This record gives sequence, structure tokens and C-alpha cells, in this order.
Amino acid sequence: MPLIKLNRINRGGAILVNSDHIVYIETEGKSTTVLLAQNLLYAVEESPDAIAEKIEQLETARIKNALLESGIAPRPG
Repeated sequence: MPLIKLNRINRGGAILVNSDHIVYIETEGKSTTVLLAQNLLYAVEESPDAIAEKIEQLETARIKNALLESGIAPRPG
């Protein structure tokens, strides 16, 4: 359940979004719209590529940490 921080356009300020609840992301003009489960809709400043990159970084870190904790991968230095 990785949470990502996005900046809302309409009301300003940041929101934390559970990336597992994202249904789709689309671009309309200059804004990016994120539709979440239960029909929650947000207009955010980040581009779809930036959102995807944030999610990918969190998932990669989660997998890396799991491998390190399990002992499968050697701990660095």
C-alpha cells in the first residue's frame, strides 16, 4: 500500500494517495486528473509520467527492502 504525495490544483495543498486505489490517470489540457476507487477524482499538478515514476520508485524500494530483510540479497557495505 504505497502512499504517494500529489499536489492538488483546485484547492491547493498536498494529498496522500494510496497507489493501489488509482483506477486511471489522464491529461486534459494542462492538468492531470487522477480517478481513484469509489469515484474520487482529483486534479493534480504532476504529469502522468511523474506519478508513474513515483509509484515505480516506491515499489522498487519495497521489493529491495523485502529482499534485504529476507537475507536473499546481501546487505550493502
